[in-house]
Amino acid sequence: MRLHLALTCVVCLAATTCSPSSLTSGSRSLDSGVSIYDPDPAHPWNQLHATFFIREDLPSTKLVPDALDPPLWYDSQYLLAKPSHQRALRALDDFLQTHAENRIHDPLKRAMLQRDLWAVFDWSVKRPSRQGTNEHAYDKEKQELQVRLAKVMQLVALTPEEIRSLPNNYEQAVASGEFAVKYDPAQPDRTFLPSDLFDPHGPWVELEGPGDPEPVARSHFSEFSGRSSFLVFVRLPEGRKAAFDYLRSLWNFPKPTIPSPNFAPGEDVAPNPDLPQFPPGTQFALVRQMTLFDNLGRLVNTPITESVQIRMYSAIAGPGAPLIEPYCYDDLAVRSGQRFYETALSRPQLFSNKAGGLRATGRDETQYFVFGFAGPDHGLPARYPSLEGSTPVLKECVVCHSTKGIHSVNSRSRLLPSHQLQVDRPHDPDGHAWWQDARTIPWKQRQDDWTLLIQDWKAGAAAR
Repeated sequence: MRLHLALTCVVCLAATTCSPSSLTSGSRSLDSGVSIYDPDPAHPWNQLHATFFIREDLPSTKLVPDALDPPLWYDSQYLLAKPSHQRALRALDDFLQTHAENRIHDPLKRAMLQRDLWAVFDWSVKRPSRQGTNEHAYDKEKQELQVRLAKVMQLVALTPEEIRSLPNNYEQAVASGEFAVKYDPAQPDRTFLPSDLFDPHGPWVELEGPGDPEPVARSHFSEFSGRSSFLVFVRLPEGRKAAFDYLRSLWNFPKPTIPSPNFAPGEDVAPNPDLPQFPPGTQFALVRQMTLFDNLGRLVNTPITESVQIRMYSAIAGPGAPLIEPYCYDDLAVRSGQRFYETALSRPQLFSNKAGGLRATGRDETQYFVFGFAGPDHGLPARYPSLEGSTPVLKECVVCHSTKGIHSVNSRSRLLPSHQLQVDRPHDPDGHAWWQDARTIPWKQRQDDWTLLIQDWKAGAAAR
């Protein structure tokens, strides 16, 4: 069974946006060398990873060498300005000239390297060239970077058969016993991975937009440019039927919107504060899954889960008095009635087949965010903020989700009419996983960054 529902970004669970975009590894090292792909930090695959994940001008990146996404923001000059641009070109050229693609054949490692370089490529396409009054300041640098990135990605791309053989690491994580399989009120701080999250007949209902050519969580897809699928699930304590019943109550509510108290162009209405509430014990989950392209240049969904974020509503509480900085995060969390959980991919754990490569975000863990944020790399590098002493990410979640129940779901307006329940469809056990979003690939194929990548791919193949 599947619920089709137009919805965008139901849950944002990291810091101000609670993005899954830069989760840290289990260990933090002050050494700029990394040994993610091989025990030798000088290995060219490690050198390439360090080039894009450990920034010379942002020393705190040394603390998070296994971040889920490279620390690059919309207006970052890193990798385009000197000396980082030259460093990146050297690392890519060394990889190409020494045929380093032949030194590692593990499909998981090749998939991860392609994934990470793809993020840098798409960032360079989206990042404006303008510097001051010069509108084309970085055009040359971007092209130099993109051509080399495309060549390396093409060389490490997997065959269609290799991609089909990639593991369902979520299932592996659940089977490992490292995580609780459901929320335990006796251990409320323990991260859990629901064993029935992907059960097509289970209590978790996936939300999907009927007839919408774009994926459900559109802002997430846009931010990560279709390199990942984002799946949204809701679970009510009484089970699957109760979830459908609650959603019907939203669709049938006679006055779902009111005139917006904060009018802005295109935002003349707002959700009615009297919308029906879901009950305590309701949970929302946002699952990020990896997209790859094979050695034929074809986009492919994969079963690899990159992150899982869950919000548990132990009570349907409101924020009380208006929020005033500096926030008392612990107090806000109590007043919101919510608990926040996050699990993310760790490359070393994935490569060593430990718990499916997934690890829980620690309660005191800090992160860099690349989702919907201006970066910390403004002004002089000496003034760039450090991760050390920052507020733990799971505590900051509540700042954007502190209101009452359904009103803490920031895209609640997309749960309102004119959406309607669709007929449940059968699931082919021999076909693609029922929960994979089939719209990810056509969406990505329409993007300029994909068109440019394929052009560079073909140009590189013709030159060989």
